[in-house]
Amino acid sequence: MAGPMSTDPDPFLAEHIHEALSRDERVNAPELRVTVEHGFIHVDGVVATDDRKHAIADVVGERWGDLTLDDRTTVADFPHDGRIEVV
Repeated sequence: MAGPMSTDPDPFLAEHIHEALSRDERVNAPELRVTVEHGFIHVDGVVATDDRKHAIADVVGERWGDLTLDDRTTVADFPHDGRIEVV
């Protein structure tokens, strides 16, 4: 699938997207890496849940739907060993 042919003129676009993904409660993932190249938004990193991974597309699509999202994030694997954590 080919993305848009034009590049975005905003040199701070990746930072704007990163901030949106960090602040939106559906994603809330400031540790993600965001780059923008040739009309593609590349997002890399690890999120806590499947819901947060799916929310990346929602947040990006709501504001930057004219660009193509390349979501390379993975969902963290938190193995459950059966013990109860006491704090």
